[in-house]
Amino acid sequence: MTPRERLRSKIAALQAKTEASGCTEAEAMAAAALAARLMAEHDFDQAEIEMTEATAADNSTRTTNRTTWRDKLSGAIAYYTNCAMLIRCDRGDILFVGREPGPDIAAYLRDVCFRAVDRALREFKETPFYTRRRKLSTRRAAAADFIDGMVLRLTVRLGELFKPIRNEAARQEAKQALAKREPGTVPVVLKERKERYAGASSAGWRAGADVGLHHGVGGSAVPLVIEDRS
Repeated sequence: MTPRERLRSKIAALQAKTEASGCTEAEAMAAAALAARLMAEHDFDQAEIEMTEATAADNSTRTTNRTTWRDKLSGAIAYYTNCAMLIRCDRGDILFVGREPGPDIAAYLRDVCFRAVDRALREFKETPFYTRRRKLSTRRAAAADFIDGMVLRLTVRLGELFKPIRNEAARQEAKQALAKREPGTVPVVLKERKERYAGASSAGWRAGADVGLHHGVGGSAVPLVIEDRS
C-alpha cells in the first residue's frame, strides 16, 4: 500500500466514527482531532498529495441575500483546511476542493461543528434569555445572535487548531482547481446581518468555548485538538 493509500485509509476510518455508526458525540469530536493531526503530519508540499474533492449535504433555505451561519462556518473550515468551496444550491450540497486529505477533513469537520451548534442552540432555547422573549421575531433574533457568537468563537479556535498547516499557496491552487472543475461560477458577496442582542452573542461565544481545544496526549508538541466538553 502506498503512502497515499494509507492516508486515504486513515481518513476513511476517521469518517466512519459518527453517531450513526454508534459513536458518542465526544468520540466524533475526538475523531475530528485526529483529522487535524493527520493534516499536520502530512506536508502539503509533498508531491504525492493530489488535488481531490469532497461534498457535504446542504439543505439550507436561502430566502434573503444575507450570509447564513452555515455559509460562514463552512467558509472558515474551507479556509483553514486549504480548500476552495462552492455552494451548489441546485444539487443541495457544498463542494470542497483541495489537496488531499483537506476536502475529506473539511466535509467531516463541517458535520461535526454543525452538530455542536445545533445542540448548543437547543440548550440556549431553554434559557430565560430566550424564553422571556414573547415575540417570534425577537426569539429568532436572539437565536441568530447566539449562533453568530458561537460561530465566531469556533472560527477563532479552528484557526488555532489548523495554524500549523495553513498554506496560502495550497489554497490558491485549490481555487484554480475549483475554477477548472466548475467553470462559469462567480463569487457572490452576501450581506451581513446586524447584531441585536449582545447578551445572546456573548452566550454563543461562551458555548463555542465549550467545544474545547486542548493539546493531545503526546504533550505540547502535538497539534491542538477539538473535543466535546458537554
